[in-house]
Amino acid sequence: MARTVVVLGGGISGLAASYHLSRAPCPPKVMLGGSWLHTLEARGAVLSQELLQQQAQEAAATQLGLKEPPSHCLVHLHKNCIPQYTLGHWQKLEAAMQFLASQRLPLTLAGASYEGVAVNDCIESGRQAAARVLGSVPNS
Repeated sequence: MARTVVVLGGGISGLAASYHLSRAPCPPKVMLGGSWLHTLEARGAVLSQELLQQQAQEAAATQLGLKEPPSHCLVHLHKNCIPQYTLGHWQKLEAAMQFLASQRLPLTLAGASYEGVAVNDCIESGRQAAARVLGSVPNS
């Protein structure tokens, strides 16, 4: 069975997800979301299963050249499951880091809320936070 994966609004993390999902021993998956979904909601679109299936099929046709509809389709909407940084996030993060340093507060920030939502970003964030707490320089 051929596997089809389409990721909209996924960025680099989405590319990694599409690589892993395409090799998983499970049915094909299409992931939609991010700013694309927020834009639909802002326009007042009803997020029906039909609309999401249509968007997924259009993305598969455009991005992968797949013209035939799937033999079956299951749609599940999981809203707010991946963090989306807001405009000015990096400036706010830098200001918070400078405040922590200037006040010499014993607090270390790590995780998906700060410098990347992908699993590899979270692992690196934790590794760097641990190195800072231990007073060592993290290896790049």
